[in-house]
Amino acid sequence: MPSSKRLLLIGLSCLILFLVLRFPASTAFAWFAPANVNGFGISGTIWGGEARLISVAGLQLRNTEWQVAPWRLLTGQLGGRFRSRWGGGFIEANGGIRLSGTISLTEVRGSFDIAPLNSVFGIPNIGGIATVDLSEVVIRENWPQRLVGRGELRSLSSPLMGSGAAQFIGDIGFQFNTNTETDRDTVTGQLQDTGGPLQLNGTLKLTPPHNYDLKTRLRARQEAPESLRRNLQFLGAPEADGTHVFQLAGSL
Repeated sequence: MPSSKRLLLIGLSCLILFLVLRFPASTAFAWFAPANVNGFGISGTIWGGEARLISVAGLQLRNTEWQVAPWRLLTGQLGGRFRSRWGGGFIEANGGIRLSGTISLTEVRGSFDIAPLNSVFGIPNIGGIATVDLSEVVIRENWPQRLVGRGELRSLSSPLMGSGAAQFIGDIGFQFNTNTETDRDTVTGQLQDTGGPLQLNGTLKLTPPHNYDLKTRLRARQEAPESLRRNLQFLGAPEADGTHVFQLAGSL
């Protein structure tokens, strides 16, 4: 190949590489973001940038930052690390998305107000702070396929039956480990209170396509206020051991 053509090819390759590395995040967002996702104050590049506000199905992420690792494209996925503010707290993780749409996350850390989730589950007056520490999350077809890690709902309050004033419940820990699942289509979480006026333990099952089934056993502790005891009566007659069963199922 003549030297002039070789230099031209090298020059064009460098130009293309420069354009790819400096591709504006705002342009990429305008071209590729789904119709129900809106963003404002987007700056930087697709490899490293930030957005002042991203709105997804009514949920608002603020001051979102990302750093994408270009070398991960060689493995067939776009991935890196991101951090965002949400619900009065934060969430951060390492993540990647494959061409198939499967999202894989590791080192997921977060703390946020759960009140914005009221509209998701259709139960008003849910309050509290959630903390999460998940080592692995895999989401396929907009639903979790793998969950490994734990978290806690602190200062949780709920009307329990979905109506009336919210009652203070206390703190509830939860843990997921799909490595121990016998049914590959089910993600099961274990719930256990870690303090407060209400003794609680139960399970949360997630099954495709977007179904959830929450079943808990509740019992008021000796120091529980009378208003909470009366609220538990709406769950029906207690079982022989004095516990009440609360179950909630649906589809998101």
